[in-house]
Amino acid sequence: MKQLGIILLIVTGLSLQSCSKRDITNYNGGHYIQFTTAFTDTLQFSFFFHPGKPEVDLAMPVRLTGTMPEKDLDYMIEVVQDKTNAPSTTYTLPAVFKYRAGFTQDTAHIVFKNIPQLATEAVLLTIRIKDTEAVKAGQTNYAYRVFRISDLIAKPVWWNAEMDRFYLGIYSEKKFRAFMDVTGVGDLAAYDPSQQRVLMLRFKYYLIEMKENGTPLLLEDGSDMLASLPLIG
Repeated sequence: MKQLGIILLIVTGLSLQSCSKRDITNYNGGHYIQFTTAFTDTLQFSFFFHPGKPEVDLAMPVRLTGTMPEKDLDYMIEVVQDKTNAPSTTYTLPAVFKYRAGFTQDTAHIVFKNIPQLATEAVLLTIRIKDTEAVKAGQTNYAYRVFRISDLIAKPVWWNAEMDRFYLGIYSEKKFRAFMDVTGVGDLAAYDPSQQRVLMLRFKYYLIEMKENGTPLLLEDGSDMLASLPLIG
């Protein structure tokens, strides 16, 4: 019985923590909008992964809780100014968003814009779903997003341990730059697995061609870049 009491206290504590300041599991009427995933860390966005694009549209899935509306709902997402140092020229955020009636999930969009400043430093943009009379923000830790925006090179999230072992090999800046030069792609996560393989093979065949021509591409340590690719095909 004592163990049961301890377990109940732990579960209760976790439940209160996960619901933060607003209990989203017991809404009695009203409309509440939140992002589909909780805020866990700053989201990295670099224009380096989008070569040649002066601006990029980023989709942000949202969902509705509470009562389902009979017509479209207008809702707002605002910039948290005291947690933002990104110039207003680096993004476009619509004044009003529309959540379509009958949808359990919809999408909000923000546009990031490249400016010269981003080539030398990253800036922070914090946004949150705003309470209005018609629509309230949902669970607190689902109502925020923080973006670190830049045009700086960095190892992309998609270049993970599986990529190291089976496809492009261990990450290096020279290899990544070469991959982007050959394929014109910096964000493989935007492609399905078959498309990713086509792009990676294009890169491998280019490295083969360069080596056969006597001008192999080399890594930072002077070793052959082609030899570092475990990709089969």
